[in-house]
Amino acid sequence: MLRLWQDVDPDQNAVDLVLAGQLPTSGWRHVFDGYDDQDRQVSLIHEDTTVLRQMAVFDLVCNNADRKGGHVLAMPDGHRFGVDHGLTFHVERKLRTVLWGWLGEPLTELELAGIERVRSGLFSDLGDSLTGLLTQAEIVALAERCTVLLAHPEFPSPRGEMPAIPWPPF
Repeated sequence: MLRLWQDVDPDQNAVDLVLAGQLPTSGWRHVFDGYDDQDRQVSLIHEDTTVLRQMAVFDLVCNNADRKGGHVLAMPDGHRFGVDHGLTFHVERKLRTVLWGWLGEPLTELELAGIERVRSGLFSDLGDSLTGLLTQAEIVALAERCTVLLAHPEFPSPRGEMPAIPWPPF
């Protein structure tokens, strides 16, 4: 069950490392296990919240190549902001994010409606606004990503030769 962003602890990191075997019982998604710089077994986790899930969908659509844990900023009111800095909208698949906790789960009707609005907008006002900011090839690739997500409405698995998680993850 997803929590609303208002229910989020504003002092808690949205993405965190915990010792392996000490995952919170609810409200969090497990991403992967590994070792920290002290050779302790740890798990990368992130909040199971609507706002973070929406950020993950944004990452899929824009082909974000660098969503690190430190790129999710906690606000005092509980809201989360994503920092994005230009490693997006590439024509080649370069998706690297720490927000893989919904892997394989269906996209919601609201998420699909948002993706459809982006795709439709690319052929009108949104496309006009992006001209000059993105190349025509990048706009076409954006439309194709939307089309693929609408045809296969679930959080995809990582694929390709690039690592699925940016390094370092924070």
